[in-house]
Amino acid sequence: MKLEKGHDYLFALLSERNANPSRADQIDRSLWEELGDHGAIMVTDSSGFTRITRKRGTLHFLSMIQKGFAISLPIIERQGGTLVKQETDNILCTFPEPLDAMRAADGIRRELEAHNQLIEDADSHIRYSFGIGYGKFLRFSHDIFGDEVNVSSKLGEDTATENTILISKAAFDRLGDFPAQWSLSSPKVVSLGGTALEYREAAHLPK
Repeated sequence: MKLEKGHDYLFALLSERNANPSRADQIDRSLWEELGDHGAIMVTDSSGFTRITRKRGTLHFLSMIQKGFAISLPIIERQGGTLVKQETDNILCTFPEPLDAMRAADGIRRELEAHNQLIEDADSHIRYSFGIGYGKFLRFSHDIFGDEVNVSSKLGEDTATENTILISKAAFDRLGDFPAQWSLSSPKVVSLGGTALEYREAAHLPK
């Protein structure tokens, strides 16, 4: 029986790798040849998860997660993005280029703010933070693994504040020339696993 290219498939290969250290390099090459991919990675995180859940209950916040996802997915797809997974209040997706991810993040932010303006209840307002990286990764059925995936998660979940878009150094280096309606901050640094992680804040300027 052929395994799905999901966690079971990965763990089976890793088990083989651990049992045969002499074949580790060969297995690694095979994995990257079969499942290697590259592109921009975007991680979103919603604001107020703990506070709102404790105040209004789990189902209230779950309904907000569903609404935020319903707003976000069409925008991600319009910008050429691929949904990897939605997990609790996070969305993980990939794009061909960092600018595609930046446009998706800004579109989601604007649509969420338009949604919030129609709702008086502040505890029902949905706001995201965004982390964007660029690099190679292993793509499985419902997950991706790679250094810039970790970087994007660090930026989106732990570093960015609500409504902010942070991009990694790798994503910035990939941008090259980008439209004038975007501004980028000077580089900032945060620690990731004991190493310095450089990032910038991106903002879409009004016309």
